Amino acid sequence: MGKGKEQAGPETFEEELREVRRSILNLLELFLPPKEVREEVVKNLYTMELALLRIFKTIIDYQVEELQSRIEKKEGRKKAKKIEVE
Repeated sequence: MGKGKEQAGPETFEEELREVRRSILNLLELFLPPKEVREEVVKNLYTMELALLRIFKTIIDYQVEELQSRIEKKEGRKKAKKIEVE
């Protein structure tokens, strides 16, 4: 029973996402009848989504570089070991 619920989760989320996109496109058809205008709006929506994803990618890349530089700094600092002499 548990497996069925786990597998249904992603499918229902994807279905909900498709349904939201369909409803948005249906609203656009109602408010923007000319096909050229609709196509331009859809193109701009995809462009906005791409820009948002690029922003996230840039932020993540920056954070990765910061963490790598911190790791390199810590590896570079090696403390002298005390050697016991008899």
